[in-house]
Amino acid sequence: MADKNDDDLELSKMSIKTSDNPEVEDTVCGIWLFRPKWLQIFASKKVYVIIYGLLGLNQFMLSSYFNGTLTTMEKRFKFSSQTSGIISSTWDLFSVISFMITSYLAGKGHRTRWLAIGSFFVGLSCFVRLMPHIIYGPGEEILQYTVEYGNKENSTFLLSNTSRNEKICDGQPLNDDCDNKEFWNVAAILLCSAHAMLGLGGSMYWTCGAAYLDDNARKNVVPLLLAIVQCIRMLGPMLGYILSAYTLTFFIEPNLTPTITNKDPRWIGAWWMGWTPIGITCIAFSMMMIFFPKALPRAAARKLEQPEVKVEQVSTDFKTSLKRILTNKILIFNSASNSFFMLGLIGYWTFMPKYMETQFRQTAANSNFASGAIGILSSGLGIVTSGVVISKYKPSPRALAMWNFIMEAMEVIGHIAYIFLGCAEKNLHGQWNADKTWNLTMDCNVDCNCGKSMSYNPVCSFDQSTTFYSPCYAGCTKETIIDGIKTYSNCTCIGGLGTAIAGMCPVDCGHDFIIFLVLMGIMRFLSSTGRSGNTIIQFRCVKKEDKSLSLGFSELVMCVIAFMPGPILYGTIVDSTCMVWGGDCGTNGNCWLYDGIRLKYYLNLTGASFLMIGTILDIGVWYHVKDLKIYEDDDNKNTCEQKK
Repeated sequence: MADKNDDDLELSKMSIKTSDNPEVEDTVCGIWLFRPKWLQIFASKKVYVIIYGLLGLNQFMLSSYFNGTLTTMEKRFKFSSQTSGIISSTWDLFSVISFMITSYLAGKGHRTRWLAIGSFFVGLSCFVRLMPHIIYGPGEEILQYTVEYGNKENSTFLLSNTSRNEKICDGQPLNDDCDNKEFWNVAAILLCSAHAMLGLGGSMYWTCGAAYLDDNARKNVVPLLLAIVQCIRMLGPMLGYILSAYTLTFFIEPNLTPTITNKDPRWIGAWWMGWTPIGITCIAFSMMMIFFPKALPRAAARKLEQPEVKVEQVSTDFKTSLKRILTNKILIFNSASNSFFMLGLIGYWTFMPKYMETQFRQTAANSNFASGAIGILSSGLGIVTSGVVISKYKPSPRALAMWNFIMEAMEVIGHIAYIFLGCAEKNLHGQWNADKTWNLTMDCNVDCNCGKSMSYNPVCSFDQSTTFYSPCYAGCTKETIIDGIKTYSNCTCIGGLGTAIAGMCPVDCGHDFIIFLVLMGIMRFLSSTGRSGNTIIQFRCVKKEDKSLSLGFSELVMCVIAFMPGPILYGTIVDSTCMVWGGDCGTNGNCWLYDGIRLKYYLNLTGASFLMIGTILDIGVWYHVKDLKIYEDDDNKNTCEQKK
């Protein structure tokens, strides 16, 4: 009750607006002439924490929704995982461009205004992502699997009645129609443009938002407030993956009736449906953020009560601030450790749905739901738990650093354990070539002239022992459709009855999938418990006037080491395990089939190696934080001093 009365008293003082007192106006909610009295009740750290957390939730939701629909966009627009990585890295390339400039300018200016403007651009980027669907629609290839454009419900016909993409063995070569072939992917360019806008605007979230919270709250409660913010934010990835799971259950063109289900690998879901609500909510939260004052009233009142720091002791010179940052050993080790930790995890963040689809034979919708419900909830719970523990027990800086070291070491062990889980495809018809590519053409189908441009249309032999890339590669000559179910006969590559049914052969991978989810949840919880302490160390190891610049520096290092090269690196790794590429006119498009065994070894061992580097760098953080002061009762001491 006393806290509420103090808030009311401070608000009544600070809401007296005069043009002759700019310090008072800096603590008043509103913008320009719009500063009504009723709006002043929102000038509190509690409201800011909620709005700031919701804004972060929306941005994290955007990122996870993009990752959740990435494999679907690859199939729709026929680009590789490496191209997906390039698109993802565009975000961070433009973040680098904006970090060092905006972090310094925002540190001297109105942080919440900068944050609001940046978030507005993030919202606009969502609508740019809609453009590929608006321009190109669902695509002609997928339309053949609809009642409106496809084959009749019940029919029996030979090759002469089948469409080009359903072509069955007849001994005639396939010819690609390349007259209108585009030699550049407009959809990929539009997605890169959207990520560029996201990078320019999204960089404000940490450099401005977190620093504003730290400046306007007592240091003892900052860990708890950051934990609350992070808890709200961590709901974003969960909601993003759940939203992507929901939208991908719809056919890409909801007005049409598909003849295949979402369990079919050829299914393309409505990846575009989520961008409009995400964009609208992001713009709405940015409009709320713009009304926050430059400083919250209670923080401004506390500042007036504290001894004034001599102006000559505070350097606002950019070169001086940068020099302090570059010689700050805690900041350097912490930033490098965080960067390699992120580099180790970014492969999973970007390609987790693809990994689950490949290793555990899950649909895109199920993969996204599992990623959100298990991984993200576990991370959020870990962040909140650590924030509460830090606020209550106030462990020493070395204890925080050592805990982070132990948890990152556990993450390394977890990645190695992932190698032993999975049900990779082992029954695909074909054999390896000398150049490590998968050869689908065997003696039994050599006369069928099954072209590379043929769409992926898997069929399973009648005894469920072998999966074929398409009826053509099974050597089938006859197709029958009864009640929407396709069966094939006269298949020269299948012994016995010589028949097959549409779809991949079933594989029971439920046991491994459950173990994987449990292990992932435990690892996400443990590793995230080190994040709150890590963030506090990041804030406390620099001078107040260097805070925004230090965050920009750390984000720059993370972008250069992890976020820019990471998606491209892991995309290249994923592509290197491709067994069968789709494509036409002599060019590769998206990959239809991966070597699951190589994929899990390459992805997990690469991630574990980078995590190990980050873990080793944590030893440097642990050593140098021994004299760091991080709690409120240490305010009379220099929180930035370190023994050289």
